[in-house]
Amino acid sequence: MNLNEYPTAIAKLQAEVLGLDLTIEQTHATIKQIEADIDSQVAFDTTLRNDTQRKAKRQELLDEHLQYWEQQEILSQYRSKREQAFIQLCLRRNEFSVLKLEKREAIARLELQANS
Repeated sequence: MNLNEYPTAIAKLQAEVLGLDLTIEQTHATIKQIEADIDSQVAFDTTLRNDTQRKAKRQELLDEHLQYWEQQEILSQYRSKREQAFIQLCLRRNEFSVLKLEKREAIARLELQANS
């Protein structure tokens, strides 16, 4: 990759990471909404007599809620994709830095030769 191609590549990776961050936030919000709905069901269930019963019922409802577990899996996958994209972003940034240093070193050598 040429030096002038790095900023565009870095920007694309930053946009990808941002997009994944937004998807992660949306998925997390969906999970929180499911949990809030279940918490509401448990709170208004008059057959539950104490906190232990409410916690057990909450967990039972979560375990039975297919979308909850699907969203958990999706969240996990997006977090993994985000980490992979972030690693690529860091790699491109580091490669860009090294390439710039190499170019500066080459320019300094040329200047030194010209002054000799």
